[in-house]
Formats: sequence, C-alpha cells, structure tokens
Amino acid sequence: MASALSLHLMCPVCLSDFKDPVSLPCEHVFCRQCISRCLESSKGPHKCPECRQNFTGTDLKGIRVLRNVVDAIQEQRKKKQMIQPKAEEMLCSEHKEPLKLFCVNDQRLVCLICKEGTQHSGHSFKPVKEAKEISEKVVNKALSFILEDNKQMCDMILKQMLEITKSKERAKHLETLMHAQFKKMHDFLLKKEEDAMKQIQKAANSAEESMKQNGSLLSNLQIKGNSQVSILESGLKINQPERFLEWWSKDGFPLVDEIRESKNIKFALPTKFKSKHDGVRVICDHFTLGPYETDLPLMVWRDMLGPVKRDLSDSSTMDKDLKLAFKKEKHLQPQGEDYFARFQKFHNGYRENYVESIQPGQVYWEVDIEAEPGWERGLTVRYYPKEKNTSLWQTLFNKGFENISLSVKNGRLYAVRGDEETLIANQTKPSRVGVYVDSVKHQVVFCNADSISLIHTVWCGDQ
Repeated sequence: MASALSLHLMCPVCLSDFKDPVSLPCEHVFCRQCISRCLESSKGPHKCPECRQNFTGTDLKGIRVLRNVVDAIQEQRKKKQMIQPKAEEMLCSEHKEPLKLFCVNDQRLVCLICKEGTQHSGHSFKPVKEAKEISEKVVNKALSFILEDNKQMCDMILKQMLEITKSKERAKHLETLMHAQFKKMHDFLLKKEEDAMKQIQKAANSAEESMKQNGSLLSNLQIKGNSQVSILESGLKINQPERFLEWWSKDGFPLVDEIRESKNIKFALPTKFKSKHDGVRVICDHFTLGPYETDLPLMVWRDMLGPVKRDLSDSSTMDKDLKLAFKKEKHLQPQGEDYFARFQKFHNGYRENYVESIQPGQVYWEVDIEAEPGWERGLTVRYYPKEKNTSLWQTLFNKGFENISLSVKNGRLYAVRGDEETLIANQTKPSRVGVYVDSVKHQVVFCNADSISLIHTVWCGDQ
C-alpha cells in the first residue's frame, strides 16, 4: 500500500499493516504481537517505543474499528488481485507463434520455431505448465524466506528502538547524576567562599578595633600635648622675673621635668626632651589570611581533594605529583576469558619483561610523556584473547597477545594496535596521558590528562 492512508495503517515496529491493533495510554498504536514482544524483551518499567511513556500489559486496548478498516482494505486488495482479464494467448514477438515452451537455460518463454533455432541450440525445455509449477515452488520458498527474514528484521527494529530508549534514559540519568555532582562541588565552593568572607570580616573587624584603640591613644597624647603648649605659652607671657619664677616653680618646672630625656641628673636644668612619639606607632591597615590570600585557588582545590577522593573509592590515590590513580576490581578472573595486562612501574620507571595482570573491573593510571623512564611501556596495554583451559600465568607467558598503545613521533600522536599504526588527527601531544582499562567492557581508553579529554578508544574482543 503506497497511498497516504497506508502510512496511517502501518505499525511503526514491523512497518507492515496493523495486525490486531492495540493502543497505549499515550494513544500510540502497534500490532498486539509487536508490543507484546516489547513487553517480553524489556526489563523494568515498560516504555512506549515512540514517546517513552510508561505503560503496563493491562494498558493494551484493542481498536476494533481500526482492525475492521485494515481488514476491509486488505480484502479489497485481494479482490483486485483475483479479478484479472481473460488471458489472451501469448505469441512469440519474432515468429508470431504461441509460446508453448519454457527455456530452462535462458529462463524465458519460447515458441516451437525458437526451439529449433541456433540461439537455443542444446538448451533444455519444459512445457509451460510444468515450468510454472517448478518456478512457483521457488517463489514460495523465496517468499517463506523473505517472510522469516522480515520477522527477524522486525525483532531487530524493536530491539533497536529499545536500545534508543535505554540510551535516552541513560543520558537523562547521567545528566541528573552530573547535576548532583556539580551541585555538590558548587555547594562546597560556596561554603568555602562564605567561610573566606567570614574570615575576611573577622580579620578586618579585629584590625579596625586595634587601629581605633591606637587612634584613641594618639588623640589623648595629642590633647595632652596641646595642654602642655598652653601652659608653656602662658609662662612665656610673664615679663616680671619674680612672677615668672613663681610660675616656673609651680607649673613650668614640673612640666619640663616630666618630658626631660634623663631624670638621673638632679638639680640640673633639662636641655633634651623625650618625645611623646616614643613607644607609640601607627598600626598598619594591612591584615593577612595567609595562604588563602596568596594561593586561594590552590588551597581550595587541595581542600576539595578530600571529598573528591572519598567519592571515587577507598582505593583511589593521589600521589605527590597529583597523579590520579584508581583500581576497582569486580571478581576473580575465570579461565577462558579475555585478559589484560600492563607493565609494572617501579621507582625508576617502567621496566621491560615485568608485566602484571589487570583484574576484571576498571583501572586508571597516568604517565608523563617523555619524562618518566620507560614511559612508552607505561602507555602500553597487552590484550590476551580468550583461550579455554588456560590459566592466568599460562596466558601471560604465551606470545598470543596484542599490544595496544600510544606512540609519539615528531610531536604527533599515533594509536598502535598490534602491527597497525594510525595517526590521531587534531591532537597535540599532551604532557600527561591517562590510561583507562575496563576489562569488563573490553575497552582501552587513552585520555589527555592536561585537558581532561578523550584521545582514543580501542574496543577489544567481540565488541
């Protein structure tokens, strides 16, 4: 059916006319058999293949009107196929004779004159009726094959739709998870900012209080100095010697004696005086928060490493060079499974012929390019395809492995797998590369540890 109406009568899963159509709460319609297979193949909440809205098996509702429409159109189509004009005798276009025979070699109708011609010399022929029966058997067989093939294709379409649904759900879950993780970091930074602001205010208030107290002391000294000036100026206005000496004895000498530099010499008139500046100072308006003032980003980042490390796992480590490494093992490696291995790292770098197995799970380590001794081996992962009845040690010591690594030539990165070497375009050489091995998913991932971005991914085994 090629009309516009046909498109509305087509199941979106099997892409054929509806067979026993049923509707979901979201009003999307499917064949009962197609949506039933969806119910059987999916785990957890069942979702509409079209809009991903949840539904259950009890939500399926048959649509009798739509089923009758499909049946009526299919019946009409069958009648059109059955009503055929009366067959006219077919004649050979060359000899105008009836086509009574079928050439097996050329698979075409021929007349009796064609049979005797040189074009069909040595060919086999069948009567038309017999040839029709033979060809019909082939057609029926091909039809059965295509119907079965279409059924399998329908199952694959359904599975693909389910995978699309799972991918969307996983993306939504990851968005929620990452929002939560970023919110946690935002909250941490906001808390740190609040603490820093409180420290600034506390330190500023303390400094201000000290400066105010010192200002009050200086003001009192200034008032006292002004009073002393008034007393001394009043004495200098006395011209009569007797009156002046009387003032001197009562007010002038005690004041001068108070500010004299040395009081050890008795009965001597002071010639040097002690400044009221001695012992006082102006308190500087500067206050410090220590490393949080000079290296705030570094200190906050260091403080953040604690929660980050706890979130990763108890086995995660951060070495003195701030190289991240973690190992998450799942279970013991059974015999007959794929193995992964890496070169061991010693205090003097990665050494040849020292290989350790990678247990099932996820492992991550970082390597400084052209800086660590044997760094090329640090970027190499050995992949051992599965072999039955072979122990781990037998596998690690045989030669049936494949090296997966990164290499650097003339400042450019190359992905190496076995004997194949591929240039990685649009990638500059990083100073540090992270190597991530997921032996459960059979993947090796190389990351740019400088920019926290992916460089190259290798899938192993049957992936």
